[in-house]
Amino acid sequence: MQETELIPADRVEMNFSELLEREQRIERCQRNAYYEIGLELKAIRDRGGYKVQRDQPTAGRYSFTTFEEYCRERWEMHRERGRQLIEAADAVAKMPTNVGILPSRESHVRALLKIEKDEDRAKVWEKVTSNGTQITAKYISEQVKKYQAEQEKDWLTLEEWDDLEDDKKESALESNLERTFNYQADNDNIEWARWSWNPVTGCRHGCKYCYARDIAARFYPQGFKPSIFPSRLNAPKNTKQKQPKESWTDVDHMGHRNVFVCSMADLFGKWVPNEWIEAVLQQCWDNPQWNYLFLSKFPVKMADFEFPDNAWVGTSVDTHGAVSRAEKAFTKIKAKTTWLSCEPMLEHLQFGSLEMFDWVVIGGSSATIGHDGDDKIDKAPATPEFRPPFDWIVSLYDQARKANARVYFKTNLLGERVREYPS
Repeated sequence: MQETELIPADRVEMNFSELLEREQRIERCQRNAYYEIGLELKAIRDRGGYKVQRDQPTAGRYSFTTFEEYCRERWEMHRERGRQLIEAADAVAKMPTNVGILPSRESHVRALLKIEKDEDRAKVWEKVTSNGTQITAKYISEQVKKYQAEQEKDWLTLEEWDDLEDDKKESALESNLERTFNYQADNDNIEWARWSWNPVTGCRHGCKYCYARDIAARFYPQGFKPSIFPSRLNAPKNTKQKQPKESWTDVDHMGHRNVFVCSMADLFGKWVPNEWIEAVLQQCWDNPQWNYLFLSKFPVKMADFEFPDNAWVGTSVDTHGAVSRAEKAFTKIKAKTTWLSCEPMLEHLQFGSLEMFDWVVIGGSSATIGHDGDDKIDKAPATPEFRPPFDWIVSLYDQARKANARVYFKTNLLGERVREYPS
C-alpha cells in the first residue's frame, strides 16, 4: 500500500486545487486499491470537498449537496459504497504499526469489521497472519467468530469442571441460565431432525473421519475438548416450535419436532460426568413438546440412565468390532424408541439380531480436512470420502428387514434411496 496522508477531521475546508489532486489520485488507483481510495474519499467527505465550487468547464458539475450524491455522480458508486470504502480504510489505518502485513483485500477487512474495537481487530488479524494458513475472507470470519465466542465465554472444559469443588459444580450448571439460547436449525436435507442442540461438545474417541472435529477446530476457541455450556441447557424451553403448514407431510411434522442432541459430542462417552448427562436429560423430561435423538459409541453407559418416552436412543456402529457391544448394550437399555446408526459403514456388518432396534440408518463418510494437534482429540489425518459397497448395504438392509426395523439411507450411498422412519 502506498503512503496516503491521513487528514484530521477538524482540518480547514478543502479547496478546489486539493480536491482535483485527490480525485486524480483516485483515478490512478487500481480498482482493488480500497485503502488508498478510502482515505482520499474520507478527506473529501470530512473536509467538505464534495461541496467545492468547480471553476473549470471541464470539471463537470460545480458542486454536490451530499457526499452520497458526490460518490454516485462523480464515481458511479452505489449509495453505501463510499462509506464502506472509508470504513475499511479507516480500520486499517488504525492498526498498530507492529502487526506486520496489512490486509490486501477489502473483503478481509469487512470480515474484521464484525469486531467493534480497533485493538481487538488487530489481535485477530495478528493471529490470522501468524499461523501460516492461507488468508481468505472465510478463514478470517471463522477466526472472528472464535474470538467473539472466547470473549463471551460461557463454557467449562472437562479440566475446568474437574478443578471445581463439589459444592461449586451445581451452581456452575445453573450459571448463565438467564441467557436466552435456542436450538440450531439444521439443514433441510435432514428430513428427520430439523434441529440440533449442543449443551455438551467435544469427544475423545479420536475417529479419523469425524466431521464434528473439523467444525470445532474452525469455530470453537476450546477446540474439541469436552466442554459443557450451561447457558445452552435452557434451549428446549426457549425455542419456539414452527407453526405447521398445510403442505407439511408426516415426516415434516416429525422433523420439526425432532432435536439431535449433542451432534458435536458423545454425551455418553466414558469421560462425560454423570452430572452433565443428568442436566441434559432433566431438560428433556421437563420439555415433552420435543423428541430428542441421542447417539453414542459407548452405549453401555446409556443403560445407567432413564429416558423419557420422547427420546430416541441410539448407538453408532462403523466396524464389525462394535457389533457385539451394541447388541449387548441394547438388551439392557430402557427406551421407547431405539435406533442404530451405521454411518459411516466402514466394514461389512453382520449382526446376530437387530430386533432390539426400531430404526437402522446407513451411510458413508464425508471427506475430512485433517488437523495437527497435541493428542487424538484434535489430531487426525485428512480422510477421503468413502461410500460402502452396494452388497454391504443390501446385506444390512436385509438384516433390518428380517427384524422388522425401519431403514433410512443417507444421501452418500450408492443406489436408490430408502427413507423410512420410526412410527
